[in-house]
Amino acid sequence: MSQPPPRRMPSVDASAEPAGPGAGGEQRTWSLLLGLEREARRAETARELAYTIVNQTRRLVAYRQAVLVRRPARGKIKVEAVSNVATVERNAPYIVWLCAVLRHLDRAERLDTPGPIAPDALPERLAADWREWWPAQVHWVPLSGRGGHPGGGLLLLREAPPWTDAERVLIDQLADAYAHAWAALGGLRGRRAGGPAKRLVGAALLVAALGVLLIPVRQSAIAPAQVAPREPQVVAAPLDGVVREIFVSPNEAIAAGDLLFAFEPAELEANREVAARALAVAEADLQRAESQAFGDPRSKAEVALKQAEAALKQAELDYAESLLERVEVRAPADGVAVFADANEFRGRPVRTGERVMAIADPARARIEVELPVADAIALSPGAEVRLFLDTAPLDPVPGRLERASFEATETADGVLAYRVSAGFEAGVAPPRLGLRGSAKLYGERAPLALYLFRRPIAAARQFFGF
Repeated sequence: MSQPPPRRMPSVDASAEPAGPGAGGEQRTWSLLLGLEREARRAETARELAYTIVNQTRRLVAYRQAVLVRRPARGKIKVEAVSNVATVERNAPYIVWLCAVLRHLDRAERLDTPGPIAPDALPERLAADWREWWPAQVHWVPLSGRGGHPGGGLLLLREAPPWTDAERVLIDQLADAYAHAWAALGGLRGRRAGGPAKRLVGAALLVAALGVLLIPVRQSAIAPAQVAPREPQVVAAPLDGVVREIFVSPNEAIAAGDLLFAFEPAELEANREVAARALAVAEADLQRAESQAFGDPRSKAEVALKQAEAALKQAELDYAESLLERVEVRAPADGVAVFADANEFRGRPVRTGERVMAIADPARARIEVELPVADAIALSPGAEVRLFLDTAPLDPVPGRLERASFEATETADGVLAYRVSAGFEAGVAPPRLGLRGSAKLYGERAPLALYLFRRPIAAARQFFGF
């Protein structure tokens, strides 16, 4: 605050101080009282109200200084406003001494009731500075918040005369209006009444809360999941080529020997024709060498070479014909075709061994879960798993955990996750392959506190490195 002069009491012009109730008529006194109450209730902010309280109350009762004090339910007493001062400077000597006085009076429970304050109510170290900062007449008026408990108060100071009964009645009446307006603006929070009984209740509630946090509960985690085939037969490309046509649809039931897809045969047929012509040339050279060998012994050495060349061309022709036999790929077993989209491979070149689809038995399915590393919990084989499909979120499908990957891998969504596999309970019909949803994994029991604060604890451990 723009602090008062260091060695004397802040003051105002005597002409600005009203005569009080006795100076004018009774009608004028009550008119001023009603006017101040109206002005307090019309204040739009707590700051505007504080200015009215410490500066405009002088129109009703005479004083040299007024101090508005806040007594929060928790925390230190705070000087909210001082008359004739625009801003309260917390470190000013006067404010420091004033707060020390108020804290002492608060501990002595002197601030709960209105009345004058005398120097003998203070300890010697504070009373020694009384004449330096305060005049002789100091009157305290509590401002009661909701529930009737003082959440603040008003100090009125003057040199003389002593406070009369009429002035005290007027001040008490005005204090009710001030307290009501201050509470309405949110500036007044009364202290909760309660002694050892309430403290005992609070302690009991705290112990009960700690006890609840120690209740063992089952850890659980929710992660994306889907119904996947168990041990499907992979159908891979048997040769390098371009897929001409896919003859089945995703999830279509097929039988062993059904045509699945076929390659473009033009290049393979051309390769076979070239190999056949090369074989014919090699056989003609072999016959010529054999004919010459009857009349020319030196030509016998060429016969073995021509025979090897003919055998090589025959092998090339056999290989070309075997590739042509693989142009059409057929189902190795009964089941359903598992792949994403026929258009994904149609007209696309593939390499030998590249997966095109899989054949799966719909009666042999499993639950495949991608458990993010951030949600990982301790899991053991046989742990309970519940699958909530997007198509039937209210009908969970029970299962049992079979295995979990040792290392986390990156998923298609770019999330680092563990691969968890679970089987369906005995007697449960597996849902259709490819259905997706969420799986809830149940782990070991742990205190409720660990269940609720597992993520914050893990984040703190990673942040601080312990």
